[in-house]
Amino acid sequence: MFIHNNVHSSWEDFLTTEIIEEIDLIESKVGKELNPTKPEMVLRFLSVDLNKIKIIWLGQDVYPSKGVATGRAFEVGDLASWNEPFRQSSLKNIVRLIHKEYNNINEYRDIKKYSEIKEEIVRGTFKMKSPANWFQSLEDQGVLFLNTSFTCKIGEPNSHKDLWEPFSKKVLEFISSKKPDAIWFLWGKEAKSNKVHLTNGSIYESRHPSRVSESYQDDFLRFEGFRKTMDEVNWLG
Repeated sequence: MFIHNNVHSSWEDFLTTEIIEEIDLIESKVGKELNPTKPEMVLRFLSVDLNKIKIIWLGQDVYPSKGVATGRAFEVGDLASWNEPFRQSSLKNIVRLIHKEYNNINEYRDIKKYSEIKEEIVRGTFKMKSPANWFQSLEDQGVLFLNTSFTCKIGEPNSHKDLWEPFSKKVLEFISSKKPDAIWFLWGKEAKSNKVHLTNGSIYESRHPSRVSESYQDDFLRFEGFRKTMDEVNWLG
């Protein structure tokens, strides 16, 4: 079952009979070979206290590789240390941007490579919490890591987009209505296309973090959201 007993009470108004029936119908259509592999991870956002949410990172769909998706957008589930090898360039570039902002780097050419930053983390000269603790700390501080497509077939990115799209629209509209002061981070065309559902709050946007280049004026590594919200969240965890 996608709806588990860890649903926070702040979502009760959202989980109407109609919404629950919609979730059950989606669950009947997605099959068994899907990511996240654990059903309780699919709608993980429902376990987060809506009243404490300050900032929403809006992702696309879950990671397609088996066992990697956790229900949090951009989190790599089997990553225990920043020093371990992993493929997901989006998360690497998120770390690069946070490093840039906390080191007051202004020139694009001076932004360090991920391989350099992880060495700083290992040496203790850049103090960033380990991946799992970092995501948990940010969530505790009011960051919601929200996907817009909550499952996919293993190895097939965005394969369940059409199934989740109507439901996702309702989620976004509900959050926007209940959290009018929320700050939204929209990265990439897919995320930006959802602006129409966000009637309240502040929006920071850029290209998607998966690919970066100095040639893009709206490149992710030029994204200002982290710098502008340092008073709200300690992005080091």
